[in-house]
Order: sequence, then C-alpha cells, then structure tokens
Amino acid sequence: KQWYQRRVAITAGDITLKPNDIIPVERSKKRSSHDHGTWSSRANTTGRRGAEDEDNLDYEAESESDNMEGGGGEGVQKDPTAFPDPPLEPVGRSRKEDNRALLITNLIRPFTVLQLKTMLSHCGKVKSIWINTIKSRCYAVFSCLEEATRARETLHGAVWPSTSPKRLNVDYAEDERMYSETDGELIGDSIDITVIEEKKEKSTDCDSALIPLL
Repeated sequence: KQWYQRRVAITAGDITLKPNDIIPVERSKKRSSHDHGTWSSRANTTGRRGAEDEDNLDYEAESESDNMEGGGGEGVQKDPTAFPDPPLEPVGRSRKEDNRALLITNLIRPFTVLQLKTMLSHCGKVKSIWINTIKSRCYAVFSCLEEATRARETLHGAVWPSTSPKRLNVDYAEDERMYSETDGELIGDSIDITVIEEKKEKSTDCDSALIPLL
C-alpha cells in the first residue's frame, strides 16, 4: 500500500475530503496486453492439449477394441479353423451323381485332421474321412445324402481355414475313383467290391502277359 496526498477536494456521497487530506489508496497491478496475450495463449494451449489427450485416449480405446475383436490384442482370438462363413454366391447343381461321399479340394495347411472333421461335423455326422499326405484333398463320407448335400451347399466356395488364400472346391465323389485313391479304405454305396477285384485281376493278367522288348 502507498499513500498519496490529494491536492483537490473530493466529494463521494456524504463525505467531503479537503485538499490536504491524505487517503490510503491500494494500487492494483494492471495486467499488460503482453501478459494477457501470454495468459490467453497458455489457456488456449492447455485447452488444445486437453482436447488432443482426449482424442488420443479415444483412439487408443478404439484401437484396443479393434485388436481384441480382430485377434490382434490380448482378447479372445478367432480360431482360423472355425466353421467358415457361407460362400458369396449360391452353389449350382453338380454335374456328378448325388452321393453321400464328398471330394474336397483346395485345402491349405495348417490344420489337423481332427479340426477338419470337427468343421465338417457342423453339417452332419461324418462316418469316414480320408486325406492325402500333403493335406490338399480329402474324401468325407456322411451318414446320409441330405447331410452331404448340406455340406456341399455350405462349404463349396468358402474359405477354410481363414488363413487360406484359396476357396474350397466341394463336390460329390465318384465311388470308383474314391476307392482307387484311398486304396480301398473308403467304399462308396455304388461300389461292388467283387467287380473291382475282377478288374484288378484282369489288369494284372494283362501286365504279366506282356513280353518285354529287348
């Protein structure tokens, strides 16, 4: 506080001050335009930082949610061998005869035979299954024709496993070809083992009758 001497009379309400009276006056520090500008800049900067922090938190929360849903975070990851999504286009009628045995090709590892059988079991009861050594094609025999048809219409053109770059090709199997490729492990409904054995014997006899050329 500083004291200043007034040289003129001041009248305020009912109080009259003489020129020689001394009154206390509190001198307040005025904020300069420079200080005001600095304070405003700091306020604006703080406000922007707060908004940016909120945006960053929202972005991190969304990223974490996406990672958990897509399997990139610590959440539950989707099993690539789970039952696939339906094909993009409806499956047309097959040119082969209806059969409860199916031939599935365009298989791409990694997967196990148990995972394949479990996936097929969503369409019906799998009685028998055979797969080649490199796991690129397999035969699956269902308990009835209706289940085999359901599997064909559901899986033909689908992607399984989800990491595969190819789409499955599923069609009715040809019994004789299936019997031959599986070395007799899978026997179709139209297969007559007696007829096949007779064909093998004739083929063997013909091979033995050939005279090698010298």
